[in-house]
Amino acid sequence: MSELVTIVMERREKSSPKELRALRIAGFVPCVYYGPEVKETIMGKVDLMQITKLLRGAHWKTMRINLKLPDGSEEMCLIRELQRNVVTGKISHIDFMRLIRGRKITVSVPVAIIGQENSPGIKEGGIVDHVKDLEIETTPVNMPESIVIDVSGLGINDLIHIKDIPVKDYEIMSDPGEVVVSILPPRGEDEEIMSDEQKDVEVVAKGKAAKGEE
Repeated sequence: MSELVTIVMERREKSSPKELRALRIAGFVPCVYYGPEVKETIMGKVDLMQITKLLRGAHWKTMRINLKLPDGSEEMCLIRELQRNVVTGKISHIDFMRLIRGRKITVSVPVAIIGQENSPGIKEGGIVDHVKDLEIETTPVNMPESIVIDVSGLGINDLIHIKDIPVKDYEIMSDPGEVVVSILPPRGEDEEIMSDEQKDVEVVAKGKAAKGEE
């Protein structure tokens, strides 16, 4: 497991909307800490700049954090929920959930596609269509940063299902028959196929109309 980044959480009391707004203006993000075997939720605040820098370019749902609590103790955590201001996009609230090393959790992990440059289907103009995230069950130590899927052998209309993904130390919670990746035909071909289908429908319709006139 990679080294955890430490985030310092300062205590705060229950705050009114006005007090929370002032806290955010001062450069902090309101947060809470909870989880298994945590007797009481702790309310706190963390530095906005540190959090923003930490999350830049990272998938926050699988980022393990060493959270330094107000009493000085440290716990391995996951950001369970992250809220943003709908206008500015700035982080407005964070939920930190405690992780226990040997205890399994369910988490959403991003899907990363590789091998596009070698895919016969993509070389023919095909388009990769794939799900963005998959829900898995795993322990914190074995949590992958992403689920990597190689499409180098796929042609147009080829598919990869959940059951085709090699897994290690975690379980994908979706239906094994669910399609994760597909190579769609070039858009031009879709339009041509649709055009041919429309022509067939028009021919059938005209034939029925002619019979009706008879």
